[in-house]
Amino acid sequence: MNMQIKARLCLCALLSGITFIHTVNAQDNRKVAIGFKVSPNFAWTRMMEGPMENNGLGLGFSYGLMGDINIANNPNYWLSTEFIVTSTPSKIYTNDTLWSDKPNNSGVIHRNTTFNYNLQYIQVPITLKLKTNEIGKFKYWGQFGVAPAFLMQQKLKTASTPSIYGNGTQSHNPNLDANDKYDFKGDAGNFTGNGVYQDDIRKARMSLIIGAGIETKISGKTMFSAGLRFDNAFSDVFTDDAVDGRNNFLGIQLGVFF
Repeated sequence: MNMQIKARLCLCALLSGITFIHTVNAQDNRKVAIGFKVSPNFAWTRMMEGPMENNGLGLGFSYGLMGDINIANNPNYWLSTEFIVTSTPSKIYTNDTLWSDKPNNSGVIHRNTTFNYNLQYIQVPITLKLKTNEIGKFKYWGQFGVAPAFLMQQKLKTASTPSIYGNGTQSHNPNLDANDKYDFKGDAGNFTGNGVYQDDIRKARMSLIIGAGIETKISGKTMFSAGLRFDNAFSDVFTDDAVDGRNNFLGIQLGVFF
């Protein structure tokens, strides 16, 4: 091979390399994207067993870090994970009659009782996220996966119509046993219809999540993401065997990848 041919091959290789580098640099070929998200949500508890029912929606909130990892050497396939704090207020109502202990063998019967829960979890969702190619200025995505969660804080406010009685032959509602799971305890004198009680809430929660949304470029590699997510619990939120409830929520997701 003469020098002229070698020179031409070298020139072609150099031009091809320059073209390849320019193409790669002109695209966002990141394998990992990290960002921050916030998500207001609408939460409710679906009662499966027991004399309780949902009593409306609660407004909750999530915030934390999120990350997308490219998989299968395909720009459309991503493994998405998050580390977020999630609050899920829920409202429950019961027609059942509840009884509370008081000193001196007296007690309080509670009727028309509502339970307003405020539960806060650390969630670590892991999902498969599928993205489209860019359509106009947007990429569209859908995701499906699981979201293990661990209880950080629990509060329960109750409101009821109490009926108070003192010492006598009847120490509690004859239809309820003193150890019945629906009986709840409180400090003496804290039976005016409003109180704060600790309830039997499980420390761990497991759910399936499904979501969809859009991404668009803000500037450079900074991307804005927005979407909807349904978080559907399949584990019982209560530790008591006599009731079974699943706290679910629908969230509006807003985030930025850097």
